Amino acid sequence: MKICYHCEICGADIDEIELAVVDEKKLGFDCLTGDERKAIISVDTLSDTMDVQSLCDACIKELGLDDAQDQATSFPINGLNLLH
Repeated sequence: MKICYHCEICGADIDEIELAVVDEKKLGFDCLTGDERKAIISVDTLSDTMDVQSLCDACIKELGLDDAQDQATSFPINGLNLLH
């Protein structure tokens, strides 16, 4: 499956990876609630693609989140609890 990461804020393509088997724990998706999962992950079974909303480095910096290294890695933005 191809996993494509896109920035929730600016829409930029962040990265994509190709995996034979998707391990949600290794990808960090296991810590998401059902609502968070629905908000940031979409799967197209026909094209075998998963789209994941995240934050790009530029938006992390613009939001001042790059200075939050010692804080929790979950940031509420627009009512969503986004992970970095």
